[in-house]
Order: sequence, then C-alpha cells, then structure tokens
Amino acid sequence: MRAIRKLVYKDFLVIIRDRGGLAMLFLMPMALVLIMTSLQDNTFKAINESGINLIILNNDPDSLGAAIEQEIVSSNFFNTHHSINGQKPTEQAIIDAVAAGKFQIGIVIPAAATQKIRERVSQNVALIFSGDSAQSLSQPDSITIMLYIDPATKNSLRSSLQGSIREYANRVESRIVLNELTREINTRFMMPVTNLNLIKQEMVTYQEVYVARGNKTVIPNSVQHNVPAWTLFAMFFIVIPFASAMIKEREDGSLARLLTMPCSYTSIMISKILVYLLVCMLQFALITLMGVYLFPMFGLPSLAVYGHLTGLTVMALAAALAAIGYGISVGTIARTHQQAAIFASISVVILAAIGGIWVPVFIMPPLFRKISVASPLNWGLNGFYDILVRNAHLADVIHYGVYMILFSLLCLLIALYYHKLRREYN
Repeated sequence: MRAIRKLVYKDFLVIIRDRGGLAMLFLMPMALVLIMTSLQDNTFKAINESGINLIILNNDPDSLGAAIEQEIVSSNFFNTHHSINGQKPTEQAIIDAVAAGKFQIGIVIPAAATQKIRERVSQNVALIFSGDSAQSLSQPDSITIMLYIDPATKNSLRSSLQGSIREYANRVESRIVLNELTREINTRFMMPVTNLNLIKQEMVTYQEVYVARGNKTVIPNSVQHNVPAWTLFAMFFIVIPFASAMIKEREDGSLARLLTMPCSYTSIMISKILVYLLVCMLQFALITLMGVYLFPMFGLPSLAVYGHLTGLTVMALAAALAAIGYGISVGTIARTHQQAAIFASISVVILAAIGGIWVPVFIMPPLFRKISVASPLNWGLNGFYDILVRNAHLADVIHYGVYMILFSLLCLLIALYYHKLRREYN
C-alpha cells in the first residue's frame, strides 16, 4: 500500500509538470461544450422560435387568404413579413428577395382564390341536388398557391409548410361546402336547417407529451445532450497523454528502474489508474458545474441534475474506467509517441462518431446503428440520456456501467498479456 501511495505521488508530479497539457485536458473540453451547446441551442431556437424569415403576399383578403395568413402569423414559427423596404411587394420582388437569401420562404396567395372555391362548391352542390352529370358542368379554374423557397432551406421545413397550407385550405373549403349545403337545403325544402358549420367538425385532436419514468415530464434540450456527450469525449481523449506518459517511461528507463524496486507492474498500473481517474472525475465535475451554473449566464438552458447526481456520478466513474483501460492498452501496445498519438486520436474520434456523440444514432444508416452498440461512448451516452431525459434511476442504467467496466477489464487483460509477451521476447 505504501508503494502505491508513493507511485501515486510520482504520477501526480508527472502530470502536473506539464501545466499546458493539463490545462488543455480541462479548458479545451469546457470550451468545446460551451461552443457546441451554444451552436445547437441557437439552431434549435432558429427553428422553433420565429427564426425563419418568411414573406407573404396575400392577394385574396377573403376566407382562404385570411385563414392562411392568420395561421402562419399565429404559429410563432416564422418571422413573418408583408413588405419589402416598406412597400407591398410584387410576386417578382418576392422571387428576387428569396433568391438573394433575404427570406427563406415566400408565399403568394392568388387573387379571388376563395371565390373560385365557392364557385366550384356551388356547382358540386347543385350537381348533387339536380342529378346532372358532371360533364355538363364547367370546370372552375385551378387555385395555385406559390411557395418560393431558398435552396438552403431544409426539406423537412418545406414539407411541413406545404402540409400546413394544405390543411388550412381544406379547412376553409370544408366551411364553404357546409355553407353552400345549408343554403341549398333551405332553398329547396320547406323545413329549414341551421348552418351546418355550427356542427363541431374537429372530433379528433392530438396532444404532445414528453413522457419519462415516474410520470414526470422532461423537456429535452441541447444541454442534456452536449454535457454528457462531450464529457465522455473529453474523458476518452486522456488516452493520448496517458499512452504518451507510458511510452516515455519505457523510453527513458523509468519503468525499468521502478520494476527493480519493491513494487510490481500491477501496482504501477493501479497508481496511474487512480491519478487519471481523478482527472476524469474532475472533468466531469467541472463540465457538470458549467451546465448548472455557467450556461444560464449565456442564455442557455440549465442542466437539471437534482435527484440524479448519484446515477450520473456512477456512470461517469464507469466511463472514466473504460477510458483509462483503453489508454493503458494503447500505451502498452504502441511502440512510439507517434503511433500512440495517431492511433489514439483517430480511434477515439471513430468511437465517438459511431457512438452518437457527433450525430444521434437514430439518424444513422442501419449498418452504423448496429455498429454503434459496440462503442463504449454509446453505452455511456445512453446511460446519461436515460438519467437526464427519461428520469431513469441508477438501477435502470447500471447495465451500461457494467458494460464499460467489462470493457475496461478487457483492455487491462490485453495490456497485461501484451506486456508479458514483450518481456518474454525481450
């Protein structure tokens, strides 16, 4: 035990000697979390809090045009404009403004659109009561609502807007149909009826509810993804200094001198594990404190950790052990600093990419969704997600922690086996 204490003190002195590298281990992940969270949060607001600039030219002040315009304005989904440079725009002016990137979407509602719907509905109602063939009726002109879209606008937004306008038009047309039916019935029959529009048409409604364990509602935000995601990324990036330190000890003879003393190779590894475990947990603590206290100062959501701190700490501890185990295996197998640095950095980026750190797993191709379950960063991220977003307890996510600890043990066994082979052949 005394030997381990001395080794821990030695490794602590080694790691604090490189103050620049130590600062990067903490400051770079913190800066990365802040930048990525700000970018994603602003993108989220741009899509959901009136961030899309839209210009509308309503040439039909009647029912259809008024309904579409009112729904768009009241949706709080767009920055809605009705003029360009203080003047009512022409259709060509809207085309030019959208093409120049001043607006993401331009909408032009044609004149007399509502009147054309009334004429078509009136003919159809007359057809129902007269028994004439459809061919005997003149076909009304079509109604075309023009959507001018900036090519940089996402397809999902375009499809959503098209669906909404189609819904508004169908709703107006339905009201006109019922009005015409009421008028025709009252004209042809002795017993008048009240306006059929008084009948409640929307019998089916829907409600969105974010569900979580314990009947709690948790609204997901960018902070709940970025804090655990980039904490895991920072933890696994200690593989580079960890492996470099091990290689340096082998090259300058420090490891050989240590092994001549009354301490085993296992004690040396335990010392390194303890020191770097402290580094990883400090990374977790600092980034979590950023999420709780610093992010709100920048207008970002606060990370809600109340009631979850134990589960989060256990998951962070398991992730730190997985990162350290991986670092020991890379440091043992790699022969030079260049090998360790290149392999460690690229492999960590790959594990992060397939693990869901860069993009969510659910939007990956099917093959990569299957591969993602092999990444220890994916296990850690799922555990953090379940706790922060789904209100899971430690017992619900402990299996992810077990996976990461088993991964760490596997890496340690590989490192010990390779170290044994190296000693036998040297």
